[in-house]
Amino acid sequence: MDGGKERDRGVRMRAAIALVSISILLSLMTYSYIEHDERDPDMAYIMKNFEKFEGKEVDFAGRFVSYNDSAAKLKLMEPPYCVVNVTGKILNVSLHKGDVVEVLGIMQEPHKIKVEKIYVIKSFEYSLIFIRSLPAIPFVAYLFFKKWKFNFKKFVFEERGHA
Repeated sequence: MDGGKERDRGVRMRAAIALVSISILLSLMTYSYIEHDERDPDMAYIMKNFEKFEGKEVDFAGRFVSYNDSAAKLKLMEPPYCVVNVTGKILNVSLHKGDVVEVLGIMQEPHKIKVEKIYVIKSFEYSLIFIRSLPAIPFVAYLFFKKWKFNFKKFVFEERGHA
């Protein structure tokens, strides 16, 4: 009889630990969801709530569009995908249409940012990121089909037998 009581106590203890762990996890997820825009805002939030970020440091990435009189125009690579005017050090950098530019700067007014730091990735180099991964596709397909086969009658993948 003592073994049954101890086993029952162990099951209750594990259930309590699981419940507490899940509660902590859900609390952290809720906190992260609520505080995300204040701690790590995206450009859509920054543009929508410009007053909160005026004179503050923001970072974003965009594709170079063109130069105008005193600024470079970058199209954001994240929502809201609008064009922003970037001033400062960016005017001293040689940019070509389509270059990816990562900017750390001070928000001056809506759609205008003064650059503090800039990192430029030429459009061809940026494309290489995706082109470099192409040779891996046949290798991964080989590994997948070595272990799995497609059953056309059931229209599902099945594990190959160990023959």
